[in-house]
Amino acid sequence: MRDIYHAVAGTADNLKHLSKDALTDYRNSCGDAASGIISALTALGELGGEACESEEYSEEECKRDMRNISDALRHLPRLMLALDQNRENADYELKRREATK
Repeated sequence: MRDIYHAVAGTADNLKHLSKDALTDYRNSCGDAASGIISALTALGELGGEACESEEYSEEECKRDMRNISDALRHLPRLMLALDQNRENADYELKRREATK
């Protein structure tokens, strides 16, 4: 596996067997997860700024936290792209079904 994107991203063909309700739920869940990642990244940025201003925040704690944030940031963008691709595929399938009625 090259990266998390290829493990998470589905294909439009995988969605054809889902009911309309299941497909709508899937689309919404993927969109909500991508929004959650954006919120988490924003919070990490805010917390990082606050930590830098704190006199009680040790250099060792800072290095540990930056290492953890770095680990997350390596994977979250591709994960978010996969979730967004899944949402788009589900939306396309819903629109395709609506057009064929």
